[in-house]
Amino acid sequence: MISPLITIFNMVINFAMLLIFIRFMLQFSGLERSNPYIEPAFKATQVVDVFGRIFPTVGDGRVSLAAIILLFLLKLIDISGNAALLGHGYTPLRLFFEGTLALILSFLRVARYLIIGSIIISWIVVLTQKMHPILGIILQLAEPILAPFRKITPNLGMLDLSPMFAIFGLLLVEMFVHIIARNLMPMFG
Repeated sequence: MISPLITIFNMVINFAMLLIFIRFMLQFSGLERSNPYIEPAFKATQVVDVFGRIFPTVGDGRVSLAAIILLFLLKLIDISGNAALLGHGYTPLRLFFEGTLALILSFLRVARYLIIGSIIISWIVVLTQKMHPILGIILQLAEPILAPFRKITPNLGMLDLSPMFAIFGLLLVEMFVHIIARNLMPMFG
């Protein structure tokens, strides 16, 4: 049976990671921080700005290394905290390796959900002929993930195959990471 302490710990860590991931994607998508719908997310994640003084942004200011480092630290806290609450231990090397793999898999999973959300939103917009600004933001968040796939998919007019190719590509990368993890984890004990 899972104790309430573990449940609360996981909820807090996962919420913090989701906020920082949203902040990372907002910056990666190039959305303006002055947008009234985006501004609360930037205010809630001001810790990224503090870490931004130490870790620079790259890619014309779109890739926040501070957000990536914070996500990694939160993932390490998540893994080691759950292990401590369950009475298990980790070697530092195993914790680093498992944290890195878990962060990559989490990013791929959330990116896949973002793409699925953008598909559903595009259908809603087509059917209702209305778009709320928040729906537009979600579509813009998915765009950096879909853009490389739009370059390689054929243009079929109204039918956009890039989300399907993106989901398939993300699933392939996820399977590849699982294979690497399964083959390398025994080396770390």
